Amino acid sequence: MQVAHAASAPPDGSDVGEVIRWYRTRENLTQQEAAVKLRTTQSRLSKLEKGSQALRDVSELRHIATTLGIPPERLGVLPDHSQDSVPHAALVSDKPGTVHDSQERWRAVRRELNANRAHLGDLAADLYPREQRIPGTSVLTLPEWVPDSPVDLVNVDLAWRPESPCTELDGRSSESAQARPLMATGKRYDRYSRALRDLARPKLLDNRVSYRLLDVEWAGNRGALGFNYTSYFDVLDVGEALGHEFALAWLNAGRKRPSFADLPFRRAIMDPFDLLKRPMLPSINTLTIRRDPIEGHRMYLHRRDAKAVAAAGGMYHVAPAGVFQPAAIAPAHQSNDFSLWRNIQREFSEEFLGNAEHDGNSIDPIDYDTDEPFASFKKARQAGDFRVSACAMVLEPLTLWVELLTVAVIEAPTFDELFSEMVAVNEEGEAISTQAGRPTVGIPFTSDARERLRSEPLSPISRACIELAWQHRHTLLGR
Repeated sequence: MQVAHAASAPPDGSDVGEVIRWYRTRENLTQQEAAVKLRTTQSRLSKLEKGSQALRDVSELRHIATTLGIPPERLGVLPDHSQDSVPHAALVSDKPGTVHDSQERWRAVRRELNANRAHLGDLAADLYPREQRIPGTSVLTLPEWVPDSPVDLVNVDLAWRPESPCTELDGRSSESAQARPLMATGKRYDRYSRALRDLARPKLLDNRVSYRLLDVEWAGNRGALGFNYTSYFDVLDVGEALGHEFALAWLNAGRKRPSFADLPFRRAIMDPFDLLKRPMLPSINTLTIRRDPIEGHRMYLHRRDAKAVAAAGGMYHVAPAGVFQPAAIAPAHQSNDFSLWRNIQREFSEEFLGNAEHDGNSIDPIDYDTDEPFASFKKARQAGDFRVSACAMVLEPLTLWVELLTVAVIEAPTFDELFSEMVAVNEEGEAISTQAGRPTVGIPFTSDARERLRSEPLSPISRACIELAWQHRHTLLGR
């Protein structure tokens, strides 16, 4: 049996029995001996190894991995970081002194970061060569990260790499110290996500198994992306610390752009496009266009609530958008949800229709063929009335978060049917529209609106989505 191998999707738990048997044999354990170590019966272990009994419980999978020395990723689970999201009141200081001052200063900088992200992103982009930008925007990219024209999502192949290379830089790096405040113990927080949890917790803060981007390739009308595991907090610990460091240096410089000399953590990332240097989890950002050649095309944005989200708060942003991760932590989800289209569908369900985010602890994977609204989305896509294209892979300049830019073009009658119950407010923010209380109206997809948005707190990523969609509008909208 090959324990680590290339595959088209992450482990889904279906070969757990084979993996257990391989590692049990390696340790020279009989089934009975292994059963004792695993606190189960020989009969049940035999059924697990034969595959006649399924195992989906994440806690038991982690116990087996620890006991038999199996890398937890091989069983489709990551180490348990669930306590990372549990507030620890004992670490927060309300007494005057050095610790209290450190935490209050951190909170103040965090507020400034959230209030000025769009402006700070533009300033951060000036630290990098202009040729590394999408024209007309401040987002960073490479020529090989941008296809010549939009690529239909069906032509973007995803591959699962056999292992996730060790990263040289993470949120615990000494260079990120000034972005991490002191705890009540007098020691510094070791992760930005833990400080965020305790001092300025947003409503949505959940550490999930996520898909780490390892390689990008565009060729003609096709694309190929390679992935392995990471976690949301591992990536947030770097990206939000970079943003916090920049905001602090900006304040210290009298609200002027700081230099690299003032940014030790950013300076440590010699090549921001190196996918192996640090964990990089792509967000999938979709500019949605209601195609109506008669009345005029419309596009959709929402203002992300800084009190609800951990990243990109306080800005106008394309909708929907979300990080590339499975709906829940059980192994079956990780294979079932390893799809850009399925990720986008879930975000449409949440941000346009106001449906609750799927329970991260659920066992049964989503049935995208029969569950609504996904079945209706699929039907519309098969009919050619709901088209999604990838336009570029980029970096958001403030946090250096990697982002996939996509455009969804939905025929007007189909849009009106699918999103007749579109909500004005969802868990992440509120819809932007030219008519109050009517989110389905959206914003005209016109040259005038495009220029008008330059005076709004539009996220750099959204600006890039709109610019690329405008550049390729005849390809995307011409039928």
